Amino acid sequence: MKNKEVTTLNMFRYVFSSVLKNRLLLIVNILALMLISAFQFVMPQFTQYIIDKVIPKSDFHLLFRAVALLLIAAIILGLLNYFSTYYMGVMSQNAITTLRNELYKHIINQDTYFFESSKTGDLMVRLTSDINNLQSLISPNMLSMIGNMFTFVGVLIFIVFVNWQMALAVSLTFPLMFIIYRVFRTRIRTSFMNARTAQSKMSNQMQNTLTQIDLIKGYTAEETEQNRFSRYANENRDYTINATWNQAVFSPLIDFVNYLGTGIILSLGAYFVIKKQLTVGQLVAYISYVALLQSPIQSFTRLLNQLQQSLVSYGRIIDVRSVKATIVDAPQAVLFPEFHDKIKFEHVNFTYPAKSNNEHNLVAVQDVSFEIPHGQTIALVGHSGAGKSTIVKLMDRLYDVNSGIISFDGVPIDQISLNSLRQNIAIVSQDVDLVDGTIRDNIEYGTANATDEQINHVAKLADITNFVSPLPDGFETQVGERGMRLSGGQKQRIAIARALLKNAPIIILDEATSALDNESEKAIQHAMDNLIEDRTSLVIAHRLSTVHNANTILAMDHGEIVERGTHEELIDKNGYYRQLYDAQFD
Repeated sequence: MKNKEVTTLNMFRYVFSSVLKNRLLLIVNILALMLISAFQFVMPQFTQYIIDKVIPKSDFHLLFRAVALLLIAAIILGLLNYFSTYYMGVMSQNAITTLRNELYKHIINQDTYFFESSKTGDLMVRLTSDINNLQSLISPNMLSMIGNMFTFVGVLIFIVFVNWQMALAVSLTFPLMFIIYRVFRTRIRTSFMNARTAQSKMSNQMQNTLTQIDLIKGYTAEETEQNRFSRYANENRDYTINATWNQAVFSPLIDFVNYLGTGIILSLGAYFVIKKQLTVGQLVAYISYVALLQSPIQSFTRLLNQLQQSLVSYGRIIDVRSVKATIVDAPQAVLFPEFHDKIKFEHVNFTYPAKSNNEHNLVAVQDVSFEIPHGQTIALVGHSGAGKSTIVKLMDRLYDVNSGIISFDGVPIDQISLNSLRQNIAIVSQDVDLVDGTIRDNIEYGTANATDEQINHVAKLADITNFVSPLPDGFETQVGERGMRLSGGQKQRIAIARALLKNAPIIILDEATSALDNESEKAIQHAMDNLIEDRTSLVIAHRLSTVHNANTILAMDHGEIVERGTHEELIDKNGYYRQLYDAQFD
């Protein structure tokens, strides 16, 4: 369905909202354009003067003076064009950077569900190519349309004054231009819209290929992926060619109408010259003025391609801008309390929303109630899909509960500011996220102004020193994209060091060792013990051997807590937990 907000007027309002933040520069540019229009209007007068006054008198002194004035006017016009082009470029870059930063901020502050239901490559295209397309709206060529409009109005009044019959005749070509524009506008816009969609598919395909290259090679799926990319590339080519075909037809039609206007002026002008109602100089100047009159229309038609691409990109940007985050701070949000009592889940229910009309809502957590007393460790165990990781997301308020209450020392989670809540919770998960930088960058990520002493201290607690010290660059060693230069155990230690440096009172370990072999797990266990020492911890474990020492173990199945107690109590109970335990150690 077409978004009713995606109109040319709204697009210009959106783009120029950033331009207006520097109104002085905009005003100076508009004044420069007005002066350029004035000088463009004056230039044909020199031609008329030389033909009608200088040549009949054979006055070389007058000729040199007229030519000198013409050159001076040309120099001034050139300087004005230079000034206008440069400062329009500055204004354009400032404005488009503002728009890109605003869109990036809007995207990064969206809810988790937004990113789970969006494609990374498509968002990248919107932040790069789509924003770049909007830049054409505040380019020197586009903004020169303002000057051209001044020229259009001034010249139209002037040629009516000189000869209204010729002005009326040439004006008859304008509706024809408008009709041609209306016919081709929709065709070109549709083609570019389809091409942009295909480009997003290509971007997503490239993203998936680069991030899953080991899987592709392991299953010899190179040809399959190549064929998929080729299909999207061919779609993009076909739609772009279709748009190019429409432009190829459109531009000559507009040129023909312009030549038709020139032909009308030459015919009528010659008639009036023969009738002594017009001088030759006036006719030559008149033709120049008609060219100036047609210039705004020609400029607009040349910019039709950019305008239609910009409108498509604007629609895609507005689609993202119209998405509003639902997980936001309450009007009177408070800071995280001085945590000393407990975390409490009371009859919590949560269902994942369907990602499409063909899917059903997924019930993840049902009537879950438990407490995590201050300083204690609570473990969650159960089969995959039991709802364990959902508890983590609810506790970090990546999602809001459908019903029930999560509270920290009695303060409901939705009354705590998001920033304050997440600063007081440190999460170490199975899939360690590392930034493309150094080991130090990754340890101090999210913790500003960490000292060398602090870095060394947490590195020692996380048992990082033994593999960092032999490295030539030490903590300045590059980890590679997604930490590809490090082993799983090394990445996990860095994640633990990062959590230690954050020094949050609440720790969540979300199957932090499930991807490691037994030897690596034992090596990291000491670092994990240091992490949860004297902290309130929630441990989600796939390997039940890691939760023996938890104060309480909660066994989950199909979103519900079906058993709770210590390891010994649950083993003696010989129920669901015992089945999980025996299945792992048989």
